[in-house]
Amino acid sequence: MGAAGPSPALQRVPLDEVDEADAGTGVRPPSGFQRAARLGSAWAGWRSRSPWRAVAVLVGSLGLAVTLAVTTPSLVTAHERSTVLRPGAFAGAIRTSAVPAVRWTVTVDDRVPPLLVGDTVVVATGPGPDDRSLAGLDVVTGAVRWQRPLGADPRPAEVRCLEVQGSVACTLGPDQVDERVATRSGLAPTQDAAALVLLDPATGEVLRRAATPGRVVSLATDDELDGDVVLAAIADGVLTIRRTDPATGEVRWVATRPSAFPAASTSRVRVSVGGGLVVATAEGSTLVVHLDDGVPVPPPADATGTDETALLSDGTLVRTRYRVHAVGVDVVSELSDGDGDPWLTTRGVPVEPTVTDGSSALVFTSSVLAGGPMGGRVRAYAPGRPDPEWHALTPAREIAVDAGGRVVLRAAGALVGLDVETGRTVWRRTFGLGMGPVFSDGRLVVVQRTSPGDGSALVALDLWSGAPEWVAPLPPGARTVVQLGAHLYVVSDDALTALR
Repeated sequence: MGAAGPSPALQRVPLDEVDEADAGTGVRPPSGFQRAARLGSAWAGWRSRSPWRAVAVLVGSLGLAVTLAVTTPSLVTAHERSTVLRPGAFAGAIRTSAVPAVRWTVTVDDRVPPLLVGDTVVVATGPGPDDRSLAGLDVVTGAVRWQRPLGADPRPAEVRCLEVQGSVACTLGPDQVDERVATRSGLAPTQDAAALVLLDPATGEVLRRAATPGRVVSLATDDELDGDVVLAAIADGVLTIRRTDPATGEVRWVATRPSAFPAASTSRVRVSVGGGLVVATAEGSTLVVHLDDGVPVPPPADATGTDETALLSDGTLVRTRYRVHAVGVDVVSELSDGDGDPWLTTRGVPVEPTVTDGSSALVFTSSVLAGGPMGGRVRAYAPGRPDPEWHALTPAREIAVDAGGRVVLRAAGALVGLDVETGRTVWRRTFGLGMGPVFSDGRLVVVQRTSPGDGSALVALDLWSGAPEWVAPLPPGARTVVQLGAHLYVVSDDALTALR
């Protein structure tokens, strides 16, 4: 035998313990650590071969991450902003895509109603009238955009604000004081003073601030006024109505009350504008003037004995007379444009729905023969027809909703759904004395319900059938719910909460 050759070198070979027959099935996938290790090894090798490219890729990746971190919240907020500002299905409708939940809560002065202008919620802040400010909140986040102190001259105890062509017009004035009490107490009468302020809602910039005579008791505007406002003010016991341009201070016209019109500082004066008319009412007395020139509108010859005068939202002037009969009080209303003869004379007082899509075009009245067998019944009239289309069997003085083929009455702590064609009762839901304001999106009826011990909640009913849809509890201490734009807000003691 020859000499033995050199021994073969041994080589370490990794073994795969998976049977050949089972190859491709049941193979254990690499772990996350293994993947990271392979990626790190590949990156290290590529970096050693192309260091400058590696640096460029690293810098680009970091820039992309920072850009996404900065822009993503902005994109989300912009989308939410467009959603929040989107109008409802019709004027006055809310938007309810889901059960509402709290979006934000801000401390405010709840004695001044909030106002939505564009994407800014204008509220009052401060501990009291001596340190009161106006603030602009972002409608999406509730963040304070600006804050504007109202000053002390005059003392801003009474603040009234409204939107005027994209701006905010506010009147500021001291507390209402009854001059009769001051006279009996021997105190000198205080000087009536007020201020009219115009602000930019986006920045809070004061565009104009000027004094206005008297103690302002009401403020109104309308598209027909072309940016003007109508102020009702009381000075020296005289009620004065002024049409004023808040941007320039120009007074278009001045109208004063008749001698029979009550004009104490504590009088509750309501000013309505529409149909070319301005109507001021207080304690049963009414002043009606033309919107263009402030000239009083004379009542028709047969209007003697008119007990109430009101202006509907469409500009229709309503004069109502009450007459006592053996079976109760007969109520007759005349509807006109103010100057001409009435275009409709009807039994009862016209009642406007709180929310309406306008599809029925019906005119509603209530309080026919109060105290009689038909007392408080709602009647529906078609335009141009003197006879009612139907009358409801349920006594009611308020109509919550007229939309989607249903007329919803608010009657003695209950909501009653009627068929719009026949007036037949379709459904009824009872809430008791805790029933609050009612809203609708054309598909649901949403009502605030307050129960002793349980607090407040929003309850949604199907408009067509009255079936319950959902219940959304409100924050503790909720007093009322208001609608700003197409969304709901909860007003509680010193706080405003946005629901989405």
